[in-house]
Amino acid sequence: MEITVRDCRKGDASAVAWLIMSAWPVEEFLAMDPSMTEENLHERITGYVEADNTLYSYRNTIVAVDGDRVCGAVNGYDGAFYEELKKPIIEDLSAFTESPNDFSTVKETEAGEFYLDSIGVDPQMRSRGIGSKLFEAAFDRARRLGFRKVGLIVDIDKPKAEALYLRLGFTVAGMKDFFGHQMKHMQKDV
Repeated sequence: MEITVRDCRKGDASAVAWLIMSAWPVEEFLAMDPSMTEENLHERITGYVEADNTLYSYRNTIVAVDGDRVCGAVNGYDGAFYEELKKPIIEDLSAFTESPNDFSTVKETEAGEFYLDSIGVDPQMRSRGIGSKLFEAAFDRARRLGFRKVGLIVDIDKPKAEALYLRLGFTVAGMKDFFGHQMKHMQKDV
């Protein structure tokens, strides 16, 4: 079947949540609160995708599908709205976790860039060009919305991901601290 790319729908939320989690260091996130499990983290993220006003909202997400099966996702939004879109998640996680969450101090993006927050492809579907299709769709969305720059962050411990972003035309714009990890802030002109 041919892989197609489309806007995310609320009904895609559970599949998208697993893909978002595949882009995260889940073990480290779970270690922040011993009461949190992978399943209830997935449930929380599914709710964030279903919501209209979060970083991971279906409104901010593009999916790749193989027939009816969601096999990839990228979410992106106007960096100017980062704090506003993060607020419902901080409030939810603060009520949900037993330990303080330092997510509120993280600043991944800023006004003036279309920020690609999480990019995930089903591990069984990798190396089929799905990521490239998702990136192109995200770049197109950024251009349609009037952005000149697209940004993302990449862990310094992930040289393969950084090499991919360099091949796509991203350049290093600076460094960010993300939950104690040094991340490279990369940008691309679109």
